[in-house]
Amino acid sequence: MKDSRRSFIKKTTLGATGFTLGATSLAFSAKSYNSILGANDRINMSVIGVRGQGNGHLGQWSRMAKDKNVFVKTICDVDENLFAARVNEVNETQGEKPGTQVDMRKVFDDKDIDAVSIATPNHWHALATIWAVQAGKDVYVEKPCSHNIWEGRQ
Repeated sequence: MKDSRRSFIKKTTLGATGFTLGATSLAFSAKSYNSILGANDRINMSVIGVRGQGNGHLGQWSRMAKDKNVFVKTICDVDENLFAARVNEVNETQGEKPGTQVDMRKVFDDKDIDAVSIATPNHWHALATIWAVQAGKDVYVEKPCSHNIWEGRQ
C-alpha cells in the first residue's frame, strides 16, 4: 500500500532527524560517511548475453564496483557453458560473485536488479528492452535497438 506524499515527507524528515542526532553523538568522520550507503547508492546490474560484446560489458560494469558502486549481480545467457569463466572473471574484478540465469524474464522479475545491459543477438534487442522497461529497469542496449522498423516502433 502506497503512502501519501505527506506521510512520506513526515517519515523522511523523522528519519533524517534521527540520523542527524545519531551522527552528531557518534561523531562520524568524513571517511566513515563514505561507507554509509543509501537506498540508491548501489546499482545492481545484470548483463544479458555474455558472449562477445556482452563479455566486454561484464568487464566494464564490474570494474565500476569500487569507484562507482556498480555491481554485476546476475549474468544471464542461454549458454550455461559460459557461466563458470564469466563468474570467475567478475568475482576477481569486483570482489563479489554474481549469480547466473538462463532466462532473461527471471532477471527482469528480480526486484534487486536496477539496470540491465543487453548484448544479445540483434533480433532480441527490442523485445528484451521492452520487457526490461516494463519491469522498471534502466536499460543499456547494444545497437541496433531493433531488428526492423516495425519492431522499433513498438
